[in-house]
Formats: sequence, C-alpha cells, structure tokens
Amino acid sequence: MSVQDQIRDLPLRHDGGRLGPRLDLDALIGDERLLAYRFPNGVTGFLTTNAADFKAILSDPRFHAKRFLGEPQMAIMPVDVPDMPGFIPSMNGPEHLRVRRLAAGDFTVKRVEALQPMIDGVVTKYLDQLAAHGSPADLYEMYCLQIPSEVIALILGVPHTHAEDFQNAARLTIGGLPDAMADPEAPAKAVARLHEIVKEVIGIKRETPGDDVITRLSQADNPPLSDTEIAGLCTNLLLAGHETTATTGALAVATLLTQRDQYRTFMDHPERLPDFVDELVRFAFIIQDAGAGIPRLAVEDVNFHGVHIRAGDWVMPTTIAANIDPSVCPYAAPEQIDLNRDPIQHLTFGFGAHTCLGQHLARAELRSILSMLFARFPTLELVTPVDEMPWLESGFGYRMAELNVAW
Repeated sequence: MSVQDQIRDLPLRHDGGRLGPRLDLDALIGDERLLAYRFPNGVTGFLTTNAADFKAILSDPRFHAKRFLGEPQMAIMPVDVPDMPGFIPSMNGPEHLRVRRLAAGDFTVKRVEALQPMIDGVVTKYLDQLAAHGSPADLYEMYCLQIPSEVIALILGVPHTHAEDFQNAARLTIGGLPDAMADPEAPAKAVARLHEIVKEVIGIKRETPGDDVITRLSQADNPPLSDTEIAGLCTNLLLAGHETTATTGALAVATLLTQRDQYRTFMDHPERLPDFVDELVRFAFIIQDAGAGIPRLAVEDVNFHGVHIRAGDWVMPTTIAANIDPSVCPYAAPEQIDLNRDPIQHLTFGFGAHTCLGQHLARAELRSILSMLFARFPTLELVTPVDEMPWLESGFGYRMAELNVAW
C-alpha cells in the first residue's frame, strides 16, 4: 500500500465535548500499523497507531524532520512559516546536533531548577495583575498566554527595551487571537520581526554580555553560529514553548475546574505536583491533537511492516496514539484524565534526537502556573461552561480563544 491508496479523510469530532479527544480515536486506533489520511489542509500522510512505531520512526534516519514546508496540518488554512537556519526541528543528523548542543546546557534539569525563582516571580507578577484587574477575567489572555513568552524572553536575554515588541511578535507567531486569524501571512511576518529583534539583541549582547542564552550563543566558537542561525534557534525556542505551554496551562485549569474530583486530588496532594503536571500534559495533548503528529518526510523508499512508504511521503508519528497505548498507559480509559494513577512515562515531548529541548522548563512553568494560581484564588470557577467557550481551530494548534474565570 502506498500513501495514495485507501486514503481516508482525517476524522475530526467534537461530540465528546471540548475536553474530550478531538480525533475520533476509534477510527484512528486499530489493528493496522500505519493509516493513510488526508489532512484538513489537503496533504496526505501516514499516522502511526501505537507507541512502538512512534519511537521507531522518530529514531529512523530515513525519515527527516521538516517543519511548515508543505506537511500535513490540522488547519484548513495551513500555517506557512519559511524554513530558517538554526531552526532545529527542521534539521537532521550532525547539523542538528551541532546547533542543538549549543543551547542544551540552558535547559537541563539543574539549570531549570536554578531558574525557578525567576519563573515564580513572573507568575507572581501576572497573579498580581489578575488581582488588580478583579473578577471576572480572561485567564488565557491575561495569565496563561503571557507567562511562557516572558519567561523565554528573560532566558534568552531580551532586554526591557525590546520586551514589549518581542511579546507582541510572539503572540502572532501562533496565529494570534481571533481578530488576527484572518491574515494567513501573520505568522511568517511575526517570525521575520522576531528575527529582527533577536539580531538587534545580539548586537547589544556583543557589547554588553549577560548571563543569558543569546550571549552564550553569540560567543560560541566551536563551532560559531551566524546571527541568522541564532535568530532561527531563538525563534524555535519561543515557538516550541509558547503556545504549547499556554494552551496546556489553560486546558489544565479548565479540566480541574470542570472535574472537581480531580481538582480535590490536585489540591490535597501537593507533594505529587510533578506527577499531576505530567498527567495533565499527557491529557492536554490528547485534546489538542498536537497537530495529529510530528511530521517526518521519507527520504527513500521504506517497507515499514508491510506498508510501502515512498520517498517524498509524509509520516506522522502520532502523539495521541502513543500516549494511550497500553505500553505507555496500562490503565482503563487511557484517553481520560486520572490524577490518582501511578506516574505515566508519556511521549508528549517526543522521542529520540529531537526530544523537546525545553521539556524541563515547560514542566517547571506549568507547576508554578497551576499551583500558584489555585493557592492565590482558591474560589476560582469558570464563568462559561467549556463547551460554550469560543475555540480556535486554525493556526498552530486547537485551543481556547478565551478562558473566563471568576473568584
């Protein structure tokens, strides 16, 4: 079978509610190893249906990482961001490792632990702004969306003089909010502006070095990075952690406020906060569909367990299928949230050489975003039921447009 044979339209549904899986898992999960689907943007690709194949393809050098260049996407109007030097999700082999290792030291467990006071300070700033604003408030706009981009700006070393411009461009790289969704070129324009900002910051750091990522990247000499590569890598760090952390935080809040038994477990066992965050991350990506997969392009013909994949075919190792596989989640109803389960070693952050560089930072941010929010506003509640909230289904991800809460 080739990708052109037996193609089905990727099934999307909402009949399980907004906090249920977006994909029809019954149609996706079956006995077949790979399923050929036509995505909403019209591009075809294979989806994996289990954790073993998810890992196998992400470890196979015959499948190359390529992002935003004609791959299957979950949006009818695709988001097109030009390829760029230094953007490690689209790099492969030694070149990928060359650039990745220059930034990796700033995102280790030890380094993130040292950043925790800064992260908590940013969270406190936005909690204070919520309190000053008063109830009700849009938690997505005022809190969840703001924290990740400010944290990454501080880690990168973006000075106060450039911070507001950086934050505004960061929002548009993920498609912005509803009033910005009409311009399909907005993400590419925002990426171009981010490159301009980062290059200006590089010039500042060369004259006045700091303890930050851009300073270290600009000083790298084994091998050196060009300013364009630094800008691409910094854009990658922003894109990888901004929308995903913001959306996951909002979905986690909505889930806990909707499922009060899970909320009570969360509040009654603060010592298990890291485990709770991992289960919420796993669950949030089942809802979001994570783009329905991690795009990989076959660079040669491959016979994969009897499925003929031709050079030029797209294969999408599918995070949802991997995260509900019995080898990953050996419990009943794996598509549902359950904070009472033992810890699950989920695959939300990928696998292999391209495993998410910022996963420890994302976990740290989400721990603070959730625990500090509920400690500050213990009477928090949703103003609008989740299924009646406006949601965005284009851009880089399926997410809330707003999350109105009261306290």
